[in-house]
Amino acid sequence: MPDVARSEEVGLGQLVHELVETWSSTWTSKDTTAASKFYSKAPDLVFFDIGPIHVGWGQYRKNIEKSFDEIESLSLTLNEDLRVMVHGSMALTTATGHISSTSKNGKSFDSNIRFTGVWEKKGRLWHLVHDHWSRSRV
Repeated sequence: MPDVARSEEVGLGQLVHELVETWSSTWTSKDTTAASKFYSKAPDLVFFDIGPIHVGWGQYRKNIEKSFDEIESLSLTLNEDLRVMVHGSMALTTATGHISSTSKNGKSFDSNIRFTGVWEKKGRLWHLVHDHWSRSRV
């Protein structure tokens, strides 16, 4: 059993890195389709990012797509402190990182961030049922 749990942790860790890379590239492509695969589509789930609160993936996606009108570029990176804790079909991931963006009017935003993701596994796939991105003072 420990080998199975460790395998799940490693696989989910790789998925979190892919999520962050996908969010970064979303602002280049202006397409949320790639990010969509990471999220549960249940309509009542809550997601927090540095901006507004989103209820359900549909609202999250719509709000992100609106931000394309304001944000020219965005970059997300993770530090080396990613933690993955798997408990059956649920998992918790935490990490710190960095976000930088430039708005279309030339204003820059630069901050350390914290990320928390709550994942649920259905079948062979993990999906976020909650995520929280926030600014960090450290």
